[in-house]
Order: sequence, then structure tokens, then C-alpha cells
Amino acid sequence: MRFMMLVKASEDSEAGKLPGKELMAAMGQFNEEMAKAGVMLAGEGLHPSSKGTRVTYTGGKRLMTDGPFDGEVVEVRQVFEASDFPPDVFPPEEAAREEALRAELQRKTGRP
Repeated sequence: MRFMMLVKASEDSEAGKLPGKELMAAMGQFNEEMAKAGVMLAGEGLHPSSKGTRVTYTGGKRLMTDGPFDGEVVEVRQVFEASDFPPDVFPPEEAAREEALRAELQRKTGRP
């Protein structure tokens, strides 16, 4: 399972102003630890929302809206673990694959 982590935009971030040196150093150390643990795949930054385009589909029609985007509410589904599902819903081969991935991650990170 992959996740994209975003930091809520502010006036400073939209203007391209970087955080202070102390925060940047702490974020860099955190990213380095995540990469060494094998759980971070990439860490490049995103452009400000003013350079983005939102694509929405309603009734088979596409609407494209240029940024910036303000005060958005995003609804996402709950993230579940394989164990949240009955055994007959999660195929045995996928359960085995998931368990192997978790074991490998635990081996690499030393964390459950």
C-alpha cells in the first residue's frame, strides 16, 4: 500500500518560501531515517497549487479548473488492514504476500 503525505498549504508555501533551517534539518533527518528503513520511496516536493489543475468528472463530463485551490475538503476511505476482513474475502495468496511484506519490513526496520 502506498501513501502520499502532504503538508497543508500556507501563504508562505504557496509563495515558494521555505521553512526555517531548523525545521528543514529535522525534516531532512526524518526523510533520511524513513529511506534507510526502506519505507520511503520518494521525497521530492510538489509545485504550489497555483500551478495545479483539478480534474473532476460529473455525469460523464470532465471539468478542468486551474489552481490555486482554497479551503478544500477531501473525503477518503478508511484504511483497513487485511485482518479487518473475513478470511474468505482476502484471497489466501494475497494474505501470504501481505504477511511476507510485513515480515520483510520488520526485518529491515526492527519494528512490528
